[in-house]
Amino acid sequence: MASYEKDKIVQKTTQEERDRLLKEFLDKGGKIQKMRPGIAEGASSMNKSKKLQWTLKQILEQEKKDV
Repeated sequence: MASYEKDKIVQKTTQEERDRLLKEFLDKGGKIQKMRPGIAEGASSMNKSKKLQWTLKQILEQEKKDV
C-alpha cells in the first residue's frame, strides 16, 4: 500500500519553542548577520529563457531606494 502525505501528522513548533531554540543558538556563540540583497545562485533556472529578470546593479539600486 502507498503512503500518502495527508496520513503523516506534521507537528509545527510553537513560537515559544522557536524562541528557546534561537536563544540556545545565540548562547552557544552563534551569530546572525543581515546579508546584502543579491542574485541567488541558480536564479536564472527559474525562468524558461534562462535570463535573469534584473541585473545585480538594478537590485542594488533598488536597495538604496528602499532604505
